[in-house]
Amino acid sequence: MTDVISAQIPLALAGAADKEWVETDPGMAWSKLLWTDVETGSWASLLHWNKGYTAPPHVHLHDAHFFMLSGRIAVRDAEFGPGDYGYEPKGAVHDATTTLEDCVYFIVNNGPIQIMANEETGKPAYVVSSRDMVAA
Repeated sequence: MTDVISAQIPLALAGAADKEWVETDPGMAWSKLLWTDVETGSWASLLHWNKGYTAPPHVHLHDAHFFMLSGRIAVRDAEFGPGDYGYEPKGAVHDATTTLEDCVYFIVNNGPIQIMANEETGKPAYVVSSRDMVAA
């Protein structure tokens, strides 16, 4: 247990400004991992999406919370902008999430997210976990 805690201390102490943005969709989306707990599968990150980016349909396998810092996104029948908070309960299913304006938001995922298969491209379903975030 102490090895796990010791491994997390450098990640917990480093500020967001010191972290690198990782491109997740060329020219459209980036992620900045702020914290993770590989034991529980939880992680916190900043997401930066350019206008027009569409996040694929997915299922929250655990609760998630997000806070919009800038820009706007459309989720289901709602729009979220600066200062808006959103909660996704375990089992919440998303169709695509659309970026209406360049945006940055803070998100805490309390466990993995399952990205749904894309029949048009033949891409199979897959799970994104805290371990994937650390590897990226």
